[in-house]
Amino acid sequence: MWAVTGWAAATWLKITVALAAVLGVLWLVLGTGSGWFWAAVIGAVLVEWQTTRALVAEWGSEARYAWWWTR
Repeated sequence: MWAVTGWAAATWLKITVALAAVLGVLWLVLGTGSGWFWAAVIGAVLVEWQTTRALVAEWGSEARYAWWWTR
């Protein structure tokens, strides 16, 4: 179970860092006055939200069958 927890945490962290890096570059290039920057921020929030939901579902599914309370 800890392998799945570590995998989910590492995947979430990689995606979050990648989105933050992209937004950081866009912030430097476009600035906060650009509508394209804010569209990218909204897109990043939606990607983060969907990724988090998917990882929680995957972790919950694995926990249901493999964690200590089911043994």
